[in-house]
Amino acid sequence: MEQKQEDTIDLLKLCKVLLEKIWLLIIVAVLFAAVAFVYTRTMIKPEYQATSKLYVFNKSDFGSSGAVSSSDISTSKVLVNTYIVVLQSDSVLGQVVDTISEYQGKEGFEYLGSKPYTTKQLRSMISAGSINNTESFSVTVKAHDPYEAKFINDAILYFLPDEIIRVVKAGAVEIIDKASIPSLPSSPSVIKNTVLGGLVGGVLTAAIIVVMALFDNVIHTEEDLTSEFPDISVIGVIPDFKSEKHKTTGNKGTSRVKMEEVKTEKKSKKEINWDDDDFEDED
Repeated sequence: MEQKQEDTIDLLKLCKVLLEKIWLLIIVAVLFAAVAFVYTRTMIKPEYQATSKLYVFNKSDFGSSGAVSSSDISTSKVLVNTYIVVLQSDSVLGQVVDTISEYQGKEGFEYLGSKPYTTKQLRSMISAGSINNTESFSVTVKAHDPYEAKFINDAILYFLPDEIIRVVKAGAVEIIDKASIPSLPSSPSVIKNTVLGGLVGGVLTAAIIVVMALFDNVIHTEEDLTSEFPDISVIGVIPDFKSEKHKTTGNKGTSRVKMEEVKTEKKSKKEINWDDDDFEDED
């Protein structure tokens, strides 16, 4: 119980220290938030993402009755992962790279730049996954230009269906939605980064204050002494001579003036010549 009480007292002391330094926490948090805001707006290039949706089916989906069985749906769900592997293969991405190279330098396609693309670069820009665990999946392309993201996504949809039929030979895909030109960047989030910057600044400052308080073993006030040693009575307090010296600094000039007056008075008395002839009676 005593150990628990001491821990509680320590926690209360730390909270008190943090409250006393709350102004410092706020200032540092605001500074970090401002730095994160400026860095996000000026140093990080915005990214745009274009997303298309596709539906997976197998050949048995189109039976004479036109009905789709649950086994067909299950087979389509399994094929989703296979189609994503085909999508990220060099055979598909290589054709996309060749198409980009063909259009680079042409009027109206300046957003593709002049630097050659690679399949590794495209693979890092593309992500795909099942939609809500269904037989549909989405293809998302991220790029620094919205038209670039749209162009690459359309190129993938152009080559992917034929490549799936060639490789899998058990089904195909149908395009549900083609990608549209993104109007707003998907990243970075200025608000999110600004808030995170403020939180990081506040947490770091609080951690530094707490560490300094934990390693501070100096008794600053009489209250600190009584709280650390409650069973020991305080019988005396040594005054702060430095503070007393500063307090008397204002009267120092006056003291000097008085001393100078005393010295002057003593000196004037010493300069008097006492001559016995001055006291003799005149005839």
